[in-house]
Amino acid sequence: MMKAILVDDEKHCTESLDILLKAYCPAVEVVGKYNRAEEALEAIGRNSFDVLFLDIEMPVYNGFELLNRVAKQNFDVVFTTAYDQFAVKAFKYSAFDYLLKPIDADELVKCVEKLSEKKSQSDVQSQLSFLRSILDRDRFQPQKIALPTTVGVEYVEIADIVRCESDSNYTRIFLNNQNPILICRTLKEVEELLENSNFARIHHSHLISLDHLRKYVRSDGGYVIMSDGSELTVSRSRKDVLNNLLKVRSFRN
Repeated sequence: MMKAILVDDEKHCTESLDILLKAYCPAVEVVGKYNRAEEALEAIGRNSFDVLFLDIEMPVYNGFELLNRVAKQNFDVVFTTAYDQFAVKAFKYSAFDYLLKPIDADELVKCVEKLSEKKSQSDVQSQLSFLRSILDRDRFQPQKIALPTTVGVEYVEIADIVRCESDSNYTRIFLNNQNPILICRTLKEVEELLENSNFARIHHSHLISLDHLRKYVRSDGGYVIMSDGSELTVSRSRKDVLNNLLKVRSFRN
């Protein structure tokens, strides 16, 4: 049984989330619901639990400030927020789980399933520092990305990512001169995250960095050769997209 604490300054939000968890996530036991940050802070310090569902915009302490005041953070955090797309992308880059208000039951179930697959809690403080560094920037151009694995979070330079390969509900990230990393995200989620970082989906199983593309062979059905020596098939449906991306890129350079 996964134990959860719900924190939101609006009572109807904690009540509705509690109802959704009871209805759709029976493996989650809500051990506390708090609508004042001060009460939540005290409860978090004295209770043993697995996951904190936390609103960001609250009086007295916002969600970030509350986390900074917690001495021992041996739990996972799921932000519940009505933030805009900029902030949502920052959550994704920092590997924080989040739920957009009003919370959708299907998204809640997916979130809980991801949490249950993890073998250990994340380092909340390092993730939080990374998230705040992104949110504090005037322009959203992160150079690093947080990758959620089954045992924690790894931070890598986007420039070091050569390619990404689908592995069912996971994705294997192949890095320049490093061992590949298996992360708890689908290839579609990774593609959305890296959409403005010069990556191209060439196959239902492959996403590549155009910066690490060494050769595109159009004959024999079409395939690419990457900087790590891998040869990957370009699906017929993706050829036109790849050709157009390469034309645009050649003009930029």
